[in-house]
Order: sequence, then C-alpha cells, then structure tokens
Amino acid sequence: MALGNRKDFWSGILFALLGVFFICFAQEHPLGQASRMGPAYFPTVLGIILAALGVIIALIGYFKTAPKTEDGRDAGEIEPFHWNIVFLILGSILVFGLCLNTFGLMLSLAAMILIAGLASKEFRFKETLAIIVVLDVLAWVIFVYGVGMLVPVWPVFM
Repeated sequence: MALGNRKDFWSGILFALLGVFFICFAQEHPLGQASRMGPAYFPTVLGIILAALGVIIALIGYFKTAPKTEDGRDAGEIEPFHWNIVFLILGSILVFGLCLNTFGLMLSLAAMILIAGLASKEFRFKETLAIIVVLDVLAWVIFVYGVGMLVPVWPVFM
C-alpha cells in the first residue's frame, strides 16, 4: 500500500476511530430527537462529524502526495515518537498537583513550568524564568485576587 501522505492518512484514521468511540460510548444514554435532545444527542452528533472528517482526511492523505521539505525530505513521513517529552509534560502536571498544598501556588506553578520547559529542544533558563514570573503574577491576579480561590499562595513554612 503506497500512502501519499502518511501523517494525514493516520491522523484521519485516528479521528475516525475517536469519532466512532464517542458515538458508541454516548449510546449508553437516551438519544432523544432534534426537538427534544437527550444526553447522548450532542456527543453522537459530534462523533459523527469527527468520524466523517477523519474519513475525509484519511482519503486525502491516501491519494494526495506529501510536499517536500526544504532539505528534500518527505513532509508526510511520520517521525519517531518521543516518550520523554510526554513524561516530562505529564510529570510536570503531577508535580504541580502533588506540591500545591505543601509548597503553595507560586512554587508549584514554577516547578511545573520548569519541568515542562525541559521538554523543549530550545530550552533557555532565562526565558523560562521570565515565563515563570509572568505566569505566577497572572495566576495570582486571576485566581487569588480575581476569583478569590482559597488556595495556598506560598509554602506552609513561610
């Protein structure tokens, strides 16, 4: 099987399978009608749209050839999956959740941003530090001052 654009083909297959999954999962609830929608109506319609778009993208990927990159490689080739990036991103969220009550919002958010920043190939400590400062200030303004969330801002020992 000669695929024209592997990325488009396999992403279309993934979309179609996700759409079918949501259609099947939503059928545990009553569907209803367009005039009186049940809890399964909206997820079913979205699943149908996602599955249809997935089939269209997969067909386009199958028949259309991928363009070439500047260095002459095929732009439709699938690159190897980088598990370390996934673990760093998910680990940063886990660290944030585990440290929030003990170390407070400011330090937990800083740790999360620093760990997630390590996932980038262009990691620079000064830029990451600037992002930490800006996002800490924004988080404090939005969640503590604006919304009034009762979350520890600073560590318990401070």
